[in-house]
Amino acid sequence: MKDVRGSNVSLVRNAILRKFGLQLLTSSRRKNSREILDWKQSKEVKDSYNKLFTEVTAIEEITNLAFPLQAKADEEKFNDIYIYIASVCDIILNPNCPTLEVSKTAMELRLKKFRVSIEFILLFKKLNLLIKIKIRM
Repeated sequence: MKDVRGSNVSLVRNAILRKFGLQLLTSSRRKNSREILDWKQSKEVKDSYNKLFTEVTAIEEITNLAFPLQAKADEEKFNDIYIYIASVCDIILNPNCPTLEVSKTAMELRLKKFRVSIEFILLFKKLNLLIKIKIRM
């Protein structure tokens, strides 16, 4: 399972780097904390992190870059993939997260956080749609 997680995280990390035009400082996967923190504190990375949650399509674009065949997935499966991508993006780009390592524990915490957020957004959209329908009646 760790190999599958590692492969998927690599696909997502590469998609993040392509989407935002970022480069890691060295090819070493295990960087020292100072190097990681300096990279995460750079203007480019901070801007990219902010775009994750302000650009409407940023995470969707990363999803399509990392897993192009999943673009045609049903809504529930796509939402699960989207939540996974948002979680990995948060670990890799978040200036307050001192690592690039996507551990099982870190992923579990973020998956719960983003699942609640996404479910709230979807519920809000459905309620908004229902209100619009009632107003038209």
